Amino acid sequence: MEGPVTCKLVTNLNSVEKGLNPSSLRFTNITMESDKYVCIRDMVKDASGAESPSIVIVELSGDQRNKSSTRHGMAATDAAIMNPAQKVLALRAGRDIQVFDLDLQEKLKSTSMTEDVVFMKWISQHQMALVTNTAVYHWSIHGNEPVKMFNRKQACSVLNYKTDPSCQWLLLIGIANDASRKGMIELYSVQKEANMPIEGHAACFCKFKPPGAVDAINLMCIANGDAGGSCFIAEVPPLDQKPTFEKIRKEIPVTEPGDFPVGMHANDEQGLLYILCRSGWLFLLDVQTGTMIHKEKISQTNEPDNIFVTTKCGQTGGMYAINTKGEVRHVAVNTSAIVPWIQQRLGNQNLALRVAASGNLGGADELFVQRFNALLQSMQIDAAVALCCEAPNQMLRTREVLQRFQSMPAPQGGQPPQTIYFKYMIEHSVLNAHESVGLARVMLSKQGGIDFVKKYLDEKKLEESEELGDIVREADHPDLALQIYYKGKAHWKVVFILVQKQQWAGILKYVNSEDSWNPDWIELLDKVCQACPHNHQGVSDLAELVAQEVKDLDHNRVIEMFMAKSAFRPATGYLLEVLKDDKPEQAQLQTRLLEINLMYSPPSVANEILTRGIVSHYDALRVAELCEQAKLYQRALENYNKVQQDSEYRDSTIAQLKRVIVNTQAINQEWLVEFFQQLSKQDAIECITELMSNNQQLNYKTCVQIAIKNYEVLGTDALIELFLNFRAFEALYYFLGNIIRPTPASPEGCTDPEVHYRYIEAAANVGQISEVERMTRESDHYPAEKTKNFLKEKRLQELWPLINVCDKHNFMDEMVRFLYDTKALAYVDQYIQKKNPQKTPFVVGSLLDVGCNEDYISKLIVSVGSMVPVNELVEEVEKRNRLKLLQDWLESRLHVTQEQGVYNALAKIYVDTNQNAKQFLTDNVGKYDAVVVGKYCENRDPNLAVLSYEQGQCDAELIDVTSRNGMFKHQSRYLVTRMDKDLWASVLEGPTYEQYRKNLIDAVVATALPEAKKAEEVSAAVKAFMAADLPEHLTALLEKIILHGTEFKNNRYLQNLLILTAIKSTPEKVMDYVQKLDKYDAKDIAEIASKAELYEEAFTIYKKQGMHTQATQVLLQDIQNLDRARDFAEKAGAPEIWAAVGRAELTQGDITMAVASFIKAEDSSQASAVINAVKVCGQKEKYTDLVKFLQMARSGHKQKDEIVDTELCYAYCVTNRITDLEEFLKQSNLAKVADVGERCYHEELFEAAKICFTTVSNFPSLAKTHMKLGQFEPAIAAAQRANSVPTWKEVCYACVEAEEYKLAASAAQHVIVVADELQGVITFFEGRGKIDELIGLLKQGLTSERAHVGMFTELAILYAKYRHDKLMEHIKLWKNRLNAHKLVVVCEEYHHWAEIRYIHCKNEEWDSAARVMVDHSVLSWDHEIFKDTISRVSSLELCYSAIGFYLEEHPDLVNDLLTTIIKRVDPDKVVTEVQNKSRTGAVDYMPIIRPYLETAQEGDHKKVNNALNRLYIEEEDFEALRNSVEHFQAIDQIELADELHQHDLLEMRRVGSWLYKMNGKYKQAIEISKKDKLYQDAMQTAADSGDKEVVSELIRFFTENKLHECFSAALYTCYDYIQPDVALELAWRHKVYDFAMPYIIQVLKEYIDKIDDVSTQLADAKQQAEAQFTSAMPQTQQSNLMISNAPSGYVPQPSYQGGYQGF
Repeated sequence: MEGPVTCKLVTNLNSVEKGLNPSSLRFTNITMESDKYVCIRDMVKDASGAESPSIVIVELSGDQRNKSSTRHGMAATDAAIMNPAQKVLALRAGRDIQVFDLDLQEKLKSTSMTEDVVFMKWISQHQMALVTNTAVYHWSIHGNEPVKMFNRKQACSVLNYKTDPSCQWLLLIGIANDASRKGMIELYSVQKEANMPIEGHAACFCKFKPPGAVDAINLMCIANGDAGGSCFIAEVPPLDQKPTFEKIRKEIPVTEPGDFPVGMHANDEQGLLYILCRSGWLFLLDVQTGTMIHKEKISQTNEPDNIFVTTKCGQTGGMYAINTKGEVRHVAVNTSAIVPWIQQRLGNQNLALRVAASGNLGGADELFVQRFNALLQSMQIDAAVALCCEAPNQMLRTREVLQRFQSMPAPQGGQPPQTIYFKYMIEHSVLNAHESVGLARVMLSKQGGIDFVKKYLDEKKLEESEELGDIVREADHPDLALQIYYKGKAHWKVVFILVQKQQWAGILKYVNSEDSWNPDWIELLDKVCQACPHNHQGVSDLAELVAQEVKDLDHNRVIEMFMAKSAFRPATGYLLEVLKDDKPEQAQLQTRLLEINLMYSPPSVANEILTRGIVSHYDALRVAELCEQAKLYQRALENYNKVQQDSEYRDSTIAQLKRVIVNTQAINQEWLVEFFQQLSKQDAIECITELMSNNQQLNYKTCVQIAIKNYEVLGTDALIELFLNFRAFEALYYFLGNIIRPTPASPEGCTDPEVHYRYIEAAANVGQISEVERMTRESDHYPAEKTKNFLKEKRLQELWPLINVCDKHNFMDEMVRFLYDTKALAYVDQYIQKKNPQKTPFVVGSLLDVGCNEDYISKLIVSVGSMVPVNELVEEVEKRNRLKLLQDWLESRLHVTQEQGVYNALAKIYVDTNQNAKQFLTDNVGKYDAVVVGKYCENRDPNLAVLSYEQGQCDAELIDVTSRNGMFKHQSRYLVTRMDKDLWASVLEGPTYEQYRKNLIDAVVATALPEAKKAEEVSAAVKAFMAADLPEHLTALLEKIILHGTEFKNNRYLQNLLILTAIKSTPEKVMDYVQKLDKYDAKDIAEIASKAELYEEAFTIYKKQGMHTQATQVLLQDIQNLDRARDFAEKAGAPEIWAAVGRAELTQGDITMAVASFIKAEDSSQASAVINAVKVCGQKEKYTDLVKFLQMARSGHKQKDEIVDTELCYAYCVTNRITDLEEFLKQSNLAKVADVGERCYHEELFEAAKICFTTVSNFPSLAKTHMKLGQFEPAIAAAQRANSVPTWKEVCYACVEAEEYKLAASAAQHVIVVADELQGVITFFEGRGKIDELIGLLKQGLTSERAHVGMFTELAILYAKYRHDKLMEHIKLWKNRLNAHKLVVVCEEYHHWAEIRYIHCKNEEWDSAARVMVDHSVLSWDHEIFKDTISRVSSLELCYSAIGFYLEEHPDLVNDLLTTIIKRVDPDKVVTEVQNKSRTGAVDYMPIIRPYLETAQEGDHKKVNNALNRLYIEEEDFEALRNSVEHFQAIDQIELADELHQHDLLEMRRVGSWLYKMNGKYKQAIEISKKDKLYQDAMQTAADSGDKEVVSELIRFFTENKLHECFSAALYTCYDYIQPDVALELAWRHKVYDFAMPYIIQVLKEYIDKIDDVSTQLADAKQQAEAQFTSAMPQTQQSNLMISNAPSGYVPQPSYQGGYQGF
């Protein structure tokens, strides 16, 4: 028998990362405030062995044995406790309390007490208790300072602190400080403000509900370990109440020496009390009686303080406990065994009943039933009702038990048992569904009962159910019924009430809020349509909402459902919502939307849809045809054009466009114009042509507008040609006039020359002469030649358009000739006088050419006056050698104008006529154009040309004319005085005047420069010679100026120039010039001499000027004589000279001599160069010289230099001066010791490198150095201090290579926890075949708190590759920490299909799991797993594939599979799949799935029905076939009947006959029955047909075949459809009166009865008519009228309307 208590190990605290210090496993270091966290104050050692404090937090949630833990380094504290609900940590240090949020990494609250805090505890999620030596405080982390609750009365060591839920009763639990270990508890009442000392070691509060009580009471429970142990239970009520619970004191066997309770916790729901002693003994007590139910030792350690921390488990009501081994154990009641335990082991039936009732536990059901029956038999109604309420799991609150109470009579003078039952249940609990219904029926039968129902529902005393809602709804309270339906999950009822209330959005909101209800939306819409067939707007609103929310509806089904009900508006609303995204795949639905509104609704709806552009992927051709029928011509055009884009339909569609477009009277003109922009060029031209052909007078304006709007696309040429073909000049005029007009978008308008020409042509043809004139005047774009010729041919009355063209395009000669020939010279006068005087020269020229009279020409010029352009006029006249014609006019102009052209013309005339031209040129300088006049004079008089050029400073022209004419003196003087370097360059440089250059130079030297008196003129000339690179001529010139005593001999500039010129041309003279002259710039000249390789001259200059440094540089760099440089340095004795010598020596590679020179110069500036030279040399002995130099450099600097110190340190390392190195490193220095260490490491100076790395604490490099030295353990120590992943990785690899696997594993643990490094480690180990070591390494790493997904995954991959037997176990154990995709790829490679299936299932990748089981069934398939998987897949195709898979491999289980997926698959498609499988597999699988088909047939699917019927026929199961065709109509009945009527089995043929009958094929059905002699069937069929002809044929058949009995039976069966004359005739012919007699008697009886009825009706009608007539006449006339008005011999007879025809 199972025990009543379960105890399991949750975790071991020693499993946390880095383990725990054994001294940390004690009461003062470990706290456990709740079942979520354990908090440990621990001391952890670092690599040096020093201990530092830290906080370890272990999370108890989760299923794994090794719980998640984190370690936080913190300063030393006295206590640490975790918040019971949040990741919030409280720390205590003396008087200071701080609270931290570990997730946010921030401090939430802090406080400082006035005295030391000895104990603290969380008493709620937001409040702490702080205990000092004198008082107890409560502190809210959301409040201010701590609040004192009470002063302590007892001095003891505090163990715990507890409060009741209301914080009105407080318990401070402690233990005496002496050896007695006496328990000391202080109970404090907040309301009474009083303390009470109580003996005890553990205590708690308990909420307990006594049997029959309505409310729970507050109990205080105390456990004491003294005197053998005891437990005390008492009520602690509020101040204004008295205790109702009798105090209890019970002994508990605390027998071990020094043992006492350390934990006490109550399970309020079960009414049980847990007491746990420090020795590990657990006691389980009943709260109500104090009875001890069980005792058990849950921990077996030998330490005296076995258990030292406990806390309550909120989930199970049990408790957690920690012992000195670090084990965390969970203790709880075994709910399935405790009640049987109490019954059987304790034999206490009452206690078993109470525990079962309190904890809602099973195990005592029979006891409750027996007790209930006994109470009812003894009529103890109240006790029986109470027992029903207390029984667990509502086992006595069934419908049957309620009916027993309802059926019981009321006792004498008492209440009915039913009433007692409801009152008690309402008071003590909540009524279940059938109780709620029963109570509601009773209440609603009385007036005002609905108020009580509402009251109890508000108080949540009734359980809502569909049945309860129905009752309330019937009572006409729909709102309350809706509330009940909603809470009772009566989904369809909720929907229908919302429909009635027209809350359409509420329906959708409700369906979405119910996760457990997934209705068929189409069915829902269908039912809503049925519920409100006339509220199309509401249904439409609902349909739109459904379309918004539900994305996978079969929209076609929805639309067909609406269309079947003529609900066009809802269908439209639904489709508009569905199609709002306008997707291409919705084309069919879009077409359907437009069809509905074009065919069944006003066309305006479809027009609006198209206008808004809601849909765009519909069948445009179909919609266009419908729009055309609906006379929506605009929409028709749009859609025909849309179709037109497809070349396949172009030929047919253009005809449709042309057919529709001529309806211009019904098409908006503005829209039509815009529409043409959508057409192709060819289509648009054809359509415009169609419009022009169809009533041109009406449509030409529209065509013009279309052309204006679209000419850029259609092409102006095509449009012009189109209009010209119709000779529509007016249309062409308006069209072209618009497109050439400037607009904001096109400021110039159309600039096509052909357009402008055609516009001018059209304007001329329509008589718009003013517009022609304007265009020819303003336009710049018409073709001038073509326009001119057109106007000449047109010969308009006004010639100004032609004049405009000629004027603008310079057809002046042609214009003048045309006007001259047409005798229109008046236009010439007007043209040059008013329109364009500037053209006078060309007009005059043309007139001269045509031989016009000179007098007329002179008058014409005079008439224009000053507006004539003189230059052009002179040019035109001059070209014709008629210049003298203008002399008088020009001379007259001198007095009124200063125009240059006038002077130019007169100068030319005077030169030609030799009329004092030189004087005119001299007097009028600046008034004429010197170039023009000079050019004119060159060939006539060169002196006049030079004069003109000189006056106008025309340099190029003057040089040219003087050179050609040998006038070099004029030229040289002009050059010297002009002082223009560019002008000098033009004559002294280049090939242009090379042939004249010598003559010019001679003239300059001989004439111009000796005559010069200005230094600027000389300077300009010298510079020109320099620039022209004429050194010889320049030298001679300068020697003459400087050395021969001119006024310019001491000119510094000229001396410099002489020396520089000599350097360039005659270097042998430079030394002489340097020694003779002293005004030159020595430094600059010396530099230039050096560059010209005149080094001795440069040295002489430097030495002469005392420039020692420069002189030394010349010796070293230019002359390159190191010995002369040393001698010069010895003589000069200057440090800078020695420094320069040292640098030169260093350059030549003589490091030793260079160092000596630098030391003499005390120059350390070249430290870098010396260091680099030593490095380049590569000789270690040179480092000895370097040490000397660096020591000098270091001693000469007041401040340390980083480079010097670094290189000196390195030099010590290279020269192996380890002692000097260590001494140097101890001193203050700026050396980059780390860099030196790296250099030594790379040069394999490992000892020196180790010293450097140790000095700078470069532990990564130190670790590598130790490895190079073979020192692996020091390498591990260095790596620990480095704490760097690359370092750990290098150490690990080195240890593996050295086969130090233990050290390698230790190092690798720090690498594999970094996800990016894991693969490298694995590759390294695998590459060396160390698989076992690698697996062990990863397994060890999984225990780390830093273990990541990659580690679990890679270990699984290794198992997949090398240890397949462990793979599945690993996957199951760590399924939530694996990279499933990566592992699956590897498992696929190694064919571990079962593992792949498991992974897919756990990741809910049901489709993949199903595919694996189908594709690799041998290794992965399991029927139960497959069923569960296939029911969850998202792809329905997998379901159908699974059916085929089962048919092939597991046909015996296929029906079980189909039953599983029956709601997911389409039965018709299942049938299709199985039929296809049967055809391809040559095996008929249909009989196998017959059970499934019969189940699926309930949906009346056609293919299912046909398949089943086929099976029934093959199996000759006629009963099943008949049942199928009778109940399921979705079959091809006629086809089936045709097949069955020839079947060998009679019953099958009967089914065929029945099918014929059901389809109105009565004759065929009767023929089958007659052949099979099933005459009864034939008679019934004939009767069902209601066809007299069919019935007549059947009775004839019977009489002809002498089936007299059948004849008689047929007369009875088909009585209503037999013609009496036919029946009598057949009876007479075949002499079967006896068989027909019953029928004849019946017929006669019916006819007689009918006649009697008619007679009676006529008699009554006659009497009524007579009575009315009599009452209407006067009394005196009644008798006379009746006699006199009747004819003689008249006897009234009854009138039978229609005689016997009515029968």
